[in-house]
Formats: sequence, structure tokens, C-alpha cells
Amino acid sequence: MTTGLGYALAYAQEPTDALEAARSSTSMLAQSLPWILVSMFLAGLVSQWLEPEWVARWLGREAGLAGIVFGAALGMVGTGSRFAVYPLAVSLLAADASPGAVVAFTTSWQLTSLARLPAEFPFFGVPFTFVRFATSLVISVAGGLLFEWLWSAWSHFR
Repeated sequence: MTTGLGYALAYAQEPTDALEAARSSTSMLAQSLPWILVSMFLAGLVSQWLEPEWVARWLGREAGLAGIVFGAALGMVGTGSRFAVYPLAVSLLAADASPGAVVAFTTSWQLTSLARLPAEFPFFGVPFTFVRFATSLVISVAGGLLFEWLWSAWSHFR
């Protein structure tokens, strides 16, 4: 709705700019749509492969801090797009992963990517990159713990 309003305002001010923006957006959608579809179907396939017992054991509430750390570790190795990672995260929740482990997974995926480290070394240097990486990993675990605590507290009020 907000985007539609933005286009309407842009069209009222400068119709050619709004039309060019729409053409550009359509081109981006056409370019990314195949990747979005493939990612969604892959996430659906992975969700069928997830064994709920395995997920509950390694990422469930009973796993506690270890499950949240494991979720953060899984996020570090994730290299997929958000169109694959978020459906996978929802699949983990559906398979009994704890909310904190899923938050640690998605946060770590966004902040700590092992695949990005080689690209960071030349720009930031090894010490800076490792300290940033370690800090981001701690933030992922702390965020998972905090979310688990807040989610449990909030769930009692529902």
C-alpha cells in the first residue's frame, strides 16, 4: 500500500520517472523471481527432510543454551538468500526448534557468514575481521537467549 502511494505521488510529480521506476522494478522482479521460486521449493523440500526428533534434540527447548549455540553455528554456514533461509527457519520452528535457537540461526546467518570472511580479510585485515566475527557470534547467541526468555515471558500473558 505504501509503495502504491509512493508510485502515485511520483507519477503526480513526474510521470516519466514513475514509469521508469516501474519498468526497473519489473525487470528486477523478473530477474529474481526464478531464484525466489527455486529457494521456496528447496526450503519446502528441506522441511520434509527435517526429522522433528533430530530438530527437537539439537535445537529444541530441552537443548537449552547448547541448542541456541548450535542454531547460531548453523547460521554461520548458511549461504542462501533470505527467500530460502526464512522458510527454513519457519520449518525449524514447525519441527520443534526453540524460538531462541531460530533467532540465533537467523541472526547468525545475517551477521556471521563463513563464506564472507575471505572477502573481508583484504579490506579490514585479519584481526578486525575475527573480532567482528566473534562479536557477531556472541550477539547471535545472546539474542537467541534474550528472545527465548522474552518469548517465554510473553507466552504466559497470552
